[in-house]
Amino acid sequence: MDYSKPETVSLDDLRNRIKSTDLVPSRAVLLEDLDAVFEKLAQHGIETWLDLQKAIKNPKRMEFFSKSSAIDLQYLVLLRREVEGYAPKPFDLKAIDWVPQEVIKKLLDGGITTSDQLFSKFNDINSRNNFADKTGIDRGMIVYLVNLATLCRVQWVSPTAGRMLMEAGYDNCQKLSAADGNELFEAMDRVNENGKYFKGTIGLRDIKRLIEAAKYCL
Repeated sequence: MDYSKPETVSLDDLRNRIKSTDLVPSRAVLLEDLDAVFEKLAQHGIETWLDLQKAIKNPKRMEFFSKSSAIDLQYLVLLRREVEGYAPKPFDLKAIDWVPQEVIKKLLDGGITTSDQLFSKFNDINSRNNFADKTGIDRGMIVYLVNLATLCRVQWVSPTAGRMLMEAGYDNCQKLSAADGNELFEAMDRVNENGKYFKGTIGLRDIKRLIEAAKYCL
């Protein structure tokens, strides 16, 4: 299934993903009465993730749906936060400030301004090579940027986290999804040596969450 297309994700898909996910502590309450809640959603005409988005897309509609479905309002708030994370918002290519900015400018001039546009336009080798040859951008740089955009479709992966993953040798979702948690933890720790990207470390449990989330982007 494609989590960038909520109309293709069924209610059962969402329920099964929540059940199999190691939820962060603040959202663990979602597992309580999960089946009963999703049964109520189905009874009120919710068949896909898109239906759910429409039903609880803002506080006013969420409150109305809570009353009509008898689902706790706070539960719906947490549910929305969890499932919206399954399709991270695209980032502006201007946020990639560590590559030559003339490359970014050529992409912007070509009408490619966000990561989702980059992913969809250059999802095959011919389109990447044609654009690279036309603009003079190194083919390897196009591949790097497309891989970064692809990794950032994974829940929890920001542009900086994507950069770190690529530096650690996990430059696509296939490699990330097949990673050993301990090995990836150590690799990311090496990449961030001396606080190169941020202070502290990414916890092993969070690393394992990244690996599991990547499996939904294959």
